[in-house]
Amino acid sequence: MLLSLTHPSFLAMLPMLLMSNLLQWEGVTSASIHHIEDDYGEAYLKDLFDQAIKLSNDTMALTIEMRMIFVLDFLKDHKHMIETLNSCHTFSLSVPETLEEARKISLEDFLKIIVSILNSWNKPLYHLETELHCMKGAPDAILIRANAIRTLNRELLETILMILSRVHPGMEENTDYPLWTDLASLQATNKERQFFALYKLFYCLRVDTFTVDHYLKYLMCMLYSDDICTSVKFYEDP
Repeated sequence: MLLSLTHPSFLAMLPMLLMSNLLQWEGVTSASIHHIEDDYGEAYLKDLFDQAIKLSNDTMALTIEMRMIFVLDFLKDHKHMIETLNSCHTFSLSVPETLEEARKISLEDFLKIIVSILNSWNKPLYHLETELHCMKGAPDAILIRANAIRTLNRELLETILMILSRVHPGMEENTDYPLWTDLASLQATNKERQFFALYKLFYCLRVDTFTVDHYLKYLMCMLYSDDICTSVKFYEDP
């Protein structure tokens, strides 16, 4: 379940994991990092991580804003929609479920998880923007953010694939990712059902942008041990 690495019980312990695991991971990955340094330039790779984190931060901020606008404008009388919180399509991803498993996960595997999450949002973000354009009364503020998030998701995916190609040259892109199946609900003529689908989409997007952002900061800390290890707040309630 995707919740395992984004669940409060894991994220609250993440700083300890970073500190205790750093030396172990450096030992495991020293050869591959040296290879990256020789063949591709470590400075360029770090620039890619910086760019990825900037894109991720922007995506997360816009997602929070979009969800807040939606809640305030559309969901005044739909409190029961909280029931959607455990049914996001990306929860089917296989990820480490314990700290011990997390210590063993490779850089490539973390990046592939991120790629799967980002790929899984291509379709829902496209349909979200399309349906919002057709929805009577949809605030321009939501439409603008939906468009921006879709663009950022695409740019972030491209950046992560560039990182992955430098970490593991020649690796084929994994096209296996969770499929989103809520299009019929999003296009429903029944407004209650449509609002339910929108609430679920906004919540799940918030969870996944939070997850990607924290994965990237985790990897950045593990690889470079820079200021992000102490300045980043590794846990917050999504």
